[in-house]
Amino acid sequence: MMKRLKSSAMWQFAGGFVLGAIGLVVLQPADATRAMVGRIVPTHEIR
Repeated sequence: MMKRLKSSAMWQFAGGFVLGAIGLVVLQPADATRAMVGRIVPTHEIR
């Protein structure tokens, strides 16, 4: 088990996963979130 955790393939996989997750968060355009919020329209009147 310890040999498998210390293998370079495991570290490459984990490093790629972490870099991909950071890239998704950092490179996500902020305008896309605001555009989606602007499209939400209530379907009924609030009393």
